[in-house]
This record gives sequence, structure tokens and C-alpha cells, in this order.
Amino acid sequence: MKKVSNKLAQQQREYSKLRKNWLADHPMCQAKINRCTLKSTDVHHKKGRGKYLLDVSTWLSVCRNCHNWIETHPEDSKELGFSISKNKK
Repeated sequence: MKKVSNKLAQQQREYSKLRKNWLADHPMCQAKINRCTLKSTDVHHKKGRGKYLLDVSTWLSVCRNCHNWIETHPEDSKELGFSISKNKK
């Protein structure tokens, strides 16, 4: 099994810290759709992870049920503002 690069490992450590603080600061689900549990447990990356992994301006605090719905309904999610095309600013 290949190890991750030092750069990626550092990015993952930073993400873990940011995520923990983000969820503490945003404890309620921001989507409130599809059998919402109201308690945020996940960070949805509205523009995907990649280069936006650490960009909190693209994050949405969501519960697992809402996150699953967002991921399986991409067109509806875009209409509702839960997902954003990567080429949009």
C-alpha cells in the first residue's frame, strides 16, 4: 500500500482540525431536507473536495441523511444551492 505524500498528509491534518471546529461552530444541519436529523455530522463540499478541500466558504454543515440526498440528487442540489459547479465563483 502506497503512503500518502507529505503534502497530502499535511492537508489531511489541517482538514481534520478545520472540520472539527466547523462542526462545533455549525452544530445544526444547514440543509434540512430528506428525513433530516437536525444535528450536523458531515461537511458537504459544495464545489467538491479537490482544491476546495480547505475552503470553508464552500462548506455546508449537514446531517448524514441530508448529505446522502445531496450526493444522490446532484441536479436538485444545485437548484437548492447545496452544490455549486466548480467553474462558478
